[in-house]
Order: sequence, then C-alpha cells, then structure tokens
Amino acid sequence: MIRVDFAETLEERLETIQEFMLAQDVESAAARTEQLWGEIYRFGDLVALHPKIGRPAGLLAAGSIEGQLRLDRVLRLASEANLPELREYVLRTHLILYAHSDTHVLLLSIRHERELGYIPEA
Repeated sequence: MIRVDFAETLEERLETIQEFMLAQDVESAAARTEQLWGEIYRFGDLVALHPKIGRPAGLLAAGSIEGQLRLDRVLRLASEANLPELREYVLRTHLILYAHSDTHVLLLSIRHERELGYIPEA
C-alpha cells in the first residue's frame, strides 16, 4: 500500500478553515469541521489505493509576492519529498492538493472551492 502523509501546510490551512467556520457560525462549526476531517480521511484511504485519482493540479498561480512565497513553500515540500506529480481532488466543497509517486502521497494543502489558491495564511 502507498504511504499517505499530511504536510504541515495542510494542517495550517485546516486551522484557517476552522477559524473561518467559527467566525461564520459558532454553533455549526464543530460539526462542519468534523465532516471535513472525515472527508479528508476517506480521501487518504482512497488515494492510498489510487494515487492518480485526482486531476492534474491547475490553479497554482499566486497573485502577490507574499502569496508566491507561500506557494513556493508548498511546492518545495513536494520536491523535497521527491514527489514529482501534483494533483488535486474535489471533496464536497473543498479541493485538496497533493503530490505523489508510486509509493508515497503527501497531502499538501486544501482550499474551499471558491478560493483562488492553496496559499496558507501567513
């Protein structure tokens, strides 16, 4: 089976998403966060069996210098792990960015479908 790991950049984005959900609606935030984590874990199980299930990653451009620096960090993590192929997969309302080889998958970042990129917050 293929090893699946979470990058620190994914964890950072999930913290940002959780904070947004709390600001949006305190009462439903915990349930929505739990649902998102469930989707991510199910995806982890799926991508371990089928690493090419996602589409080739397309929206990786960053509009600012700071955004480009953060994007470079995500891409550097994939490169350092020797994971040449970047893909994205559509969850219910989020897109998850991952890099993979034939033996390893690294979940790099996540964004809401309405966000422009996978850039972690500063």
